[in-house]
Amino acid sequence: MGPTTFAGAQTETPDIPEESVVDALADIPTTLTGTYLSALLAQDEDDLELAAHFYAQALEKDPENPLLLERNFALTLAVGDHERAFALADKMAAQSSHEAATSKETEEGKAEEDDSSADAEVLDGRIAPMVHMALGVKALKGRNYSSAAIQFKGGMDVMQNNPAPLLSRAPLRRNLNDPRLLSASAQYGPFALISQTVLDAWATIGQDKTKLDEVISLLKADDDSEVNQFFFSLHAGLIAAYAKDYTKAATLLQQSLDADPNSLATATALVNNLLKAGNDKRASEVIDTFAASAADTEEKEWLQQSFSAMKPIANSIRTPQDGAAEFFSTLGNALTEEGAIEGGALYLQFADYLRPDNDYTEFSLARLFEHINKNEVALAHYDTIKPESAVYRKAQRRAAFVQARLDHPDEAIKRMKTLLEGNYSDLETVSVLSRIYQSEQRYKEAIDILSRGINSIRTKRDIHWSLYFLRGSAYDQIKDWPNTEKDMQSALKLFPNQPTVLNYLGYSWVDRGIHLDKAIEMIRQAVALRPFDGFFVDSLGWAHYRLKQYEEAVNFLERAVELRPEDPTITDHLGDAYWRVGRKNEATFQWQRVKTMQPDDKLMLSVDEKIANGLKD
Repeated sequence: MGPTTFAGAQTETPDIPEESVVDALADIPTTLTGTYLSALLAQDEDDLELAAHFYAQALEKDPENPLLLERNFALTLAVGDHERAFALADKMAAQSSHEAATSKETEEGKAEEDDSSADAEVLDGRIAPMVHMALGVKALKGRNYSSAAIQFKGGMDVMQNNPAPLLSRAPLRRNLNDPRLLSASAQYGPFALISQTVLDAWATIGQDKTKLDEVISLLKADDDSEVNQFFFSLHAGLIAAYAKDYTKAATLLQQSLDADPNSLATATALVNNLLKAGNDKRASEVIDTFAASAADTEEKEWLQQSFSAMKPIANSIRTPQDGAAEFFSTLGNALTEEGAIEGGALYLQFADYLRPDNDYTEFSLARLFEHINKNEVALAHYDTIKPESAVYRKAQRRAAFVQARLDHPDEAIKRMKTLLEGNYSDLETVSVLSRIYQSEQRYKEAIDILSRGINSIRTKRDIHWSLYFLRGSAYDQIKDWPNTEKDMQSALKLFPNQPTVLNYLGYSWVDRGIHLDKAIEMIRQAVALRPFDGFFVDSLGWAHYRLKQYEEAVNFLERAVELRPEDPTITDHLGDAYWRVGRKNEATFQWQRVKTMQPDDKLMLSVDEKIANGLKD
């Protein structure tokens, strides 16, 4: 597919407050089946608040149902209603104790009851780890470390001795790549086991700092997993620092940084502990190594500025609560970015409960609310982040995108100009501002700001391809083809195999009927690099169409529609290709589909004419 708008700056329908949806349903009679199905639908849409509302309604009608208790508990946690969640956890813990006591009397049940007993055991394997985690976190918050450790150990015992399957039975089994699998893992699977191990370590050191060796032994990874190595070494190091063994802390934190060289939190803790241990030379080396890593540029600058005097800075992990919150925040953010919304929300809410108003948690919560289109809520979280924070500038840029999506482009532009302060070498902010200008069809202003940014670069590298791409696409919108082509070729000189540029320039050549052999080869290369990108596959199909290779065009355009069934332009292209190969009924069907997809006025007029008169040469 050819030139497109930029996803980060597209406008969307403004958020409708969740209360209005709930209020609108208030007078409608409810049934157990209806509320349960409504909850499932809301959950599939990642609308956690609405799902929690419907599950609560269902629980009112069947208050002892263990499945409804579990769903209420998990979603109540995920939306941050901790007190209600803890009350549900107490109820489930009491229910589990009662069932355990009575089960001894019916241990030798009838054979026909085996399946239901197995189902109950699986459900308990899902519920019990989460109950232990929640009650452990509650105890940890109250500094009742011994009770917290008992709960976390209880959760680990359940997961090790009575593991629940993460996948449903066929035919309800979900794809292994489904983000819900990650959420399940965070609640009662491998990620949950890592979590409760780390939490147990913090609870244990909270009881007695002399237990450092015991805690470090607990956090030894049994396998070569980089995830385990990163988290276990990081928190063993943070715990050693909490116990004031700075040399041991530095050794462990180095192991964690080796597992993830781009982690600012690990690099900061490592440098701080090296300085406290008197190893200034090694601290300087770590700063230099991190500056050469693939970490965010502003994070590198923040580390260098924070330790410019080569003196220790205030420790961000001062208590076991801080340590546990750091774990929840890091993993919660990772889950969110992978689309595991329920698991990410649950962990981030735990982090906020244990360590309120933390900038990193606020940023991660804002990203989560962006993912589920709660843009007003996301903006509120971004605006709590303090200017001295390492994520402040990143938060301001994300906030600008959110404002643009909320149809407040002037506010977004003002925010970015304030952040820029005339410093056009801040290329990230230049890029964001240009995207917002383009989303508002202010192409000349986009070109101007991008030109200033490009002119500020002393040595151009592969990472700068996107600035040329953005400027080239802006030139394209004002019909300045020579400068469009020049910028796209400049982008490819910096990054020869960049698939987005290959697709854009190849498609543009095909659309103009020039350099066709080279164009189709470039698009093939883009598709080879991103075979599941429907826009790229569409470009290849359309290239064959323009070359009058209609059968080939149909093959690729059918695949493109499979990948992007909701895109009106791709669907229109398939209709055109069907018509050319004589499949006229199917062509008309595809054009009719386009009309249901809210196409722009130009495309709507085009398909109306084709439906009425067919496709003319």
